[in-house]
Amino acid sequence: MIETLTHLDTAVFLFFNGMHAPWADFLFYWASNILIWVPLYLFFIFWLIKKYKKQCWIILPLLILVIVCTDQSCNFLKRTVQRPRPSHTETLAEKIHLVENPDGTLYYGGQYGFPSGHAANSIAFAWMVVFFFGKRRKWLIVAAVFWSLLLCYSRIYLGVHYPGDILCGLILGSCWSLGAVFLYFKVLKKRVFKEEK
Repeated sequence: MIETLTHLDTAVFLFFNGMHAPWADFLFYWASNILIWVPLYLFFIFWLIKKYKKQCWIILPLLILVIVCTDQSCNFLKRTVQRPRPSHTETLAEKIHLVENPDGTLYYGGQYGFPSGHAANSIAFAWMVVFFFGKRRKWLIVAAVFWSLLLCYSRIYLGVHYPGDILCGLILGSCWSLGAVFLYFKVLKKRVFKEEK
């Protein structure tokens, strides 16, 4: 069963990784770069403060806690499971497409890739955006999820994650984020702030 899933995971990875073009190399390399999205994160924080005012001093630490927990749980699982990334798998060396760094070297990522930290962190952030701002903005739900999935696909395109790494990252990040949202709306908001009448 495990062997069958591994073969399927590899086959799906090679299919999507094989669809590459020079313009897409540039696009997905930078889409995968966390720093490129800093303005987006700062805008979200500004929007959060503007909308929730004093409540944001509970929501912001909660958001930070979610990202830290998501990131560190990914790192823990990577060290525990120790599944090599496709880019570090010798049997795939001649089959996969890798992208160059600005200095001309190939981008390989770290040694281990299960689960994907990019997938976990991005979906955790996306769900926070959805639950705190998406109630009356249906377009925002689509945009937030699309953004996360774009980052996820970029990791497969760059050759550093299998689809299975991505899927498990999405599940992990969703669990942390949904847990935090439940904690805020069902516990913290009712106890710390009076419900709006």
